[in-house]
Parts: sequence; structure tokens; C-alpha cells
Amino acid sequence: MTDKKKIITAGLWIIVIYGLSQLLRLGSNLIITRLLVPEMFGIMAIVQIVIRGIEMFSDLGLWAFIVRHKNGTDKHIVDTVWTIQVIRGWAMFLAILCLAVLFLIIKNHFQLNLKGVFAEEILPYLLIVSAVTAVFNGFKSMAPAIMSRDLKRGKLELIELFSQFAGIAVMITWALKAPSIWALVSAGIVSSIMNVILTYTVFPFRHQFSWNKSVVKEVYNFGKWIFLASALTYIAYQGDRLFFGIYISPAQLGIYGIAFMLASTFIALAQQIVFKVWFPVLSKTANENKSLLKSKYYKIRTINDSALFLISGALIALAPVIINILYDSRYHEAGWMLQILAISLIGEALAMVGAESLSALGITKYRVKIMLVKAIFLLAGLPIIFNYFGFIGAIYWTAINTFFGLPVLYYELYKNKLLNFFKEIRWLPIVFLGYWIGKLISEHLIQFFPLNIIVT
Repeated sequence: MTDKKKIITAGLWIIVIYGLSQLLRLGSNLIITRLLVPEMFGIMAIVQIVIRGIEMFSDLGLWAFIVRHKNGTDKHIVDTVWTIQVIRGWAMFLAILCLAVLFLIIKNHFQLNLKGVFAEEILPYLLIVSAVTAVFNGFKSMAPAIMSRDLKRGKLELIELFSQFAGIAVMITWALKAPSIWALVSAGIVSSIMNVILTYTVFPFRHQFSWNKSVVKEVYNFGKWIFLASALTYIAYQGDRLFFGIYISPAQLGIYGIAFMLASTFIALAQQIVFKVWFPVLSKTANENKSLLKSKYYKIRTINDSALFLISGALIALAPVIINILYDSRYHEAGWMLQILAISLIGEALAMVGAESLSALGITKYRVKIMLVKAIFLLAGLPIIFNYFGFIGAIYWTAINTFFGLPVLYYELYKNKLLNFFKEIRWLPIVFLGYWIGKLISEHLIQFFPLNIIVT
């Protein structure tokens, strides 16, 4: 199969399966929001953010290391990387366990008055149970990374979809039989177990514990900047909900979580394609003929930007109508929140392919600089904006935070002779085309679904 056919095939697998995955996610969300109260989603959002934080604060870029390494299929390398992954999984479990115990000690022995969602008594117990997913994920096969080197995504995407379906089925069944927040917890645990089982069942790759010092050193040198960047990424991308978890009610946070989920769906789909399809393509180009990387980069940008700018413009216009159609009146405030958060998709589109182009060259230190800028702006700005402009202003600040790292990225692209500023922004007018199309659709839909809440 030619490289072009591999790219198209891999891209189609990701778009189709990920599209089905998001339909499953949306469908289950529509069902579960009718079975459970908004407060539960707010509490669970904090649980997921804490676990995600531990995950990102221990990220060494193991998947990317295998994908871009010239000898990434060598068993000694793969087994050593897998061993590091297992150790990391157990370390994450212990870290989350310690954090949950710390919450209990603070609450029961020091009698400190925690605020917002962090004051919920059930939070530490949810963290302890949810932490087991870190252990299961640590034992995952390295097959996804190995297969991605040749853009063989079909079976991998089907495994992800089936694992997700298993988790959703258990969650909905639990919520129907005994509505509680534990139904939400069950989904992640079941999905993780199913993913591990299926990956080892479908692929022949088997691992054994191995510790090659030279490989460990390579992983460290490659991943040390990814580790720092991931930690800062967590602050830049999850800091808003941590902040809101203190200052708004669990119900408000749950509604905000709905808007955030829908906005992140489009961002996540684009990131999936960029990371699983374009990153291997860019890595191969960088390894074989570095002089062609700039040309390849802007060809990819044309495809990526055209789609994402059109979607972002349409989403800004359609967001309130979408929420009004999909959710009951308890969640309608998510409409104007989604409308604001859709702006962040533009900033993400401008950055994601450029970031992976630099990673394809083995340059990862720049991520630390970008995320440091974003984290500083978010942490410094949110309290001030929230104080003077309230919750709405804080959401706007969260949305535009995606743009603050662009100057750093452009400078790094320029240093590595990959930057053409006109080509970076040439497709931006498509946002307005998308907004116009979204407005036309919105005007027709409003006739059938009158809006209760809208902020433009």
C-alpha cells in the first residue's frame, strides 16, 4: 500500500470510529444526564481532573518514543518502555491513593473548611476506587504504538470503540438499577480492563519485564521535556475546572462540564488525527528527507485548518440550539458556555500540527515554554477576571488562553526554518464562512426548538 493510501485509510478509520465513539459518548451522556442530577457530574469532573493531573505529571511520551524511534520495533526497546509504563501505572495509583488519604486527614483531623466540590465527603472514596484504572492502563500492550508506525489503525480504533461501549453499557445499566455517582465511576474502570484484554487478544505482541539502561536513558532524554510540558499542559487545560471547582457549585460545574465535553469533542478528534496520522507522516519525512518537512507541514495545515475553522465558526453560531435540542432545561445554560468555548478550537487549530512537526524533529523542549506561558496566563488571569467579570468573563479567558502560546510556537518554527506566517493564518476567514452557515442553520432550527437561554 502506498503512503498516500495508508494516510487516507488511517485517517478514515480514525474519523469513522472516533465519530462513532463520540456518538456513543453523546448518546450515553444524553441518557445519563436524565438519570442523574447535575451535581454528580460536577463531582465526577473533579475526580477525572485529579486523575488526569497525576497522569500528565508523570507523562514521559512513551507512545511517541516508540513511534518516532528508528528501531522502535526492537524487542529490547519495546519491553523496556513497557516496563517503565507498568512502574508508572503503579506509581500513579499510589499517588492518587495518598492524595485521597490526605483529603480525609485534612477534613477529619484538621477540620478545615474546603470549598465547592472539594468539600464533598464522597470525593476521596471516588478517587481511591477510580485510581485502579492507572494500574490496568500500566499493563497495556505497546501494540498501539508499534502498529501506528505503519499507520495500521483499523483494529486499534475498533478496540477503543468496543472498550468504550462496554464501559457505557455497564454505566447505564447501573444508573437504571441504582442511580448514583458510582455508575459514572464504573465506566472508566470497565473500559480500561476491556481495552487491556482486547489489545493482548487481538495482537500477538507479548512483553516481559526488561531494564536496558541505554534505552532508559534515551527515554529520559526524549521524555524529560514532555514530562514538564505535560505537567504545565495540565494546569493550562484543566486549571479552569480546578478553579471553578472551588468557586462555583457542583451543579454549575456539572453544566460547565457538559459544554466543555462538547467543545473538546471536536478538538480531541482533530488531535487524534494529528497525533495518530500526521505525526507518523511528519516523523517519517523528518527521518528520510528533512528538507521536505516544511512543504509537508503546510500541505497538512491546508487540510486541517479548512475543516477546523469551518467547524469552529458553525459551532459558535449553533451552540445554544444544539444544547436546547439535546438536553433538558436543567442544562440549557451550557449553550452560551459552549458558544464561548468554541473559540478555543480556533487557537488549537493554529497550533496542533506545528507542534507535532517540531516533535517529529525530536524537539520537545519548546512545549515547556508554550505551556508555561499558557499556565501563567490562566493562573494569573482567572482570579482577576472572575472577580471583575464573573463566571462568564472567566470562561472567555479560558477560551482565549489557547492563543497565548502561539508566539512561542511561531518562534520555534522560525528557528527550525518551518515558518511561513502568511500560510499560518491564510485560512482564518473560513471561520466567518462557518459562522454564516451556522447562523442559517440556527435560524431554521429555532422555529422548531425555541431558545430559552442564549448569549452571543
